[in-house]
Amino acid sequence: MADSSRNSKKHKGALVRKRPMKSGRKRRRGKVVRNVIVGIAAALAACYVLFVFSPIPALRNLRNLYIQTAMTTHSHKWLAEAFIPHDIIDEVMSKLQKDEEDQQKLASKWDTDTKTTPAKKTVKKKNSFYTKYWELDTDSFKNYLKQHPELTANGLNKLKIDNLNSAADITSSKGDKILAVDAPNNTIILGISGNGYVGKLAVVKDINQVSIQKSRYIGSHGEVAANYASRYNAEVVINCNYFFDTGGHGSGGRIKGACVIDGKETAEPQRGYWKFVGLKNDGKLYISNYYQTKISDYKWGIESLPSLVVDGKDVVDGKFMMGIQPRAAIGQTKTGDFLMLEIDGRQPGYSLGTTVAECKNILLRYKAYQAQSVDGGSSSIMIYRGKQITKPSSASSLGRFLPDVFVVKKVAQ
Repeated sequence: MADSSRNSKKHKGALVRKRPMKSGRKRRRGKVVRNVIVGIAAALAACYVLFVFSPIPALRNLRNLYIQTAMTTHSHKWLAEAFIPHDIIDEVMSKLQKDEEDQQKLASKWDTDTKTTPAKKTVKKKNSFYTKYWELDTDSFKNYLKQHPELTANGLNKLKIDNLNSAADITSSKGDKILAVDAPNNTIILGISGNGYVGKLAVVKDINQVSIQKSRYIGSHGEVAANYASRYNAEVVINCNYFFDTGGHGSGGRIKGACVIDGKETAEPQRGYWKFVGLKNDGKLYISNYYQTKISDYKWGIESLPSLVVDGKDVVDGKFMMGIQPRAAIGQTKTGDFLMLEIDGRQPGYSLGTTVAECKNILLRYKAYQAQSVDGGSSSIMIYRGKQITKPSSASSLGRFLPDVFVVKKVAQ
């Protein structure tokens, strides 16, 4: 029993001696955890200071882009206001306003020696199809047609290709995907992609096929793009005017900014820093200030902002960012082609959107001589021959209710 008692005491003593060792390990682990937390907090604080207050141009531009992206949305301004000082936000947005003010002096003049009427482009040569559709990569396109002779059974002028699923590897002369060619209706569709964005570019060879059509319920609510496409049996439909959109939940019933149809004003001008873009009776797209415009000279036109290209010159110059958003823009080449650009956005993993400067780059790549941004965001949408070929960021997959749209009519067969 004595031995057992001594052994028990020894055992208890051993246990007593081990407790300080466990306590020490816990203290060391706790210290490590605290150090890690402090380190992470310090790193985050350093990143915050560097991101928000850095004088480094690249970081400052990134910060400005973030602020503009948040502040040019209806419901996500808090992403900037929650942690960036208001004086910095105000400074960035004031610079954006200054960029808008600087555009007031812009006005299209065109080259008076240049004929841009689409009819002037018809050339009776063997390769006139490839002259008209210069966007096609001629060699690869001819090879594709050799593999599919049935497509040209009725001649190139009757050629129709539907590659919306991108199954065929057909590219443009600029390296973008050719998604559709509809020669009878003077239209091609290109797939556009870049750093973080996906979109579509429609090129219409006869601008006289383009018009603006308003909602049947204007004053009350708009209509989804598919309704317009069905009603007018349209070749292409895209969104058009801005509209009053309180809290991002507007019904598309009231146009924001001027809208001219057949030489008549059909909506109140916004003026301020907005620019007017419209098609005159001479078949050319002009950019100007609305209050200096003789509206009776215009087939159609709208107010929007900003201008992207005026008389072939870049007028945003990479500084006019306005954040990363879904975008829409229109333009015209010097030879009369009408350009309609739609960029999807606000969909991580698919397409975040892009800046107005990148839209300008895309349109210049396809020879825009005049170009202007139109309503984008969740309104951005494109319908081609009854099919929705873009992905709006709106709550509904059909897109938002729109007060009006650009309609490309089909050629009478």
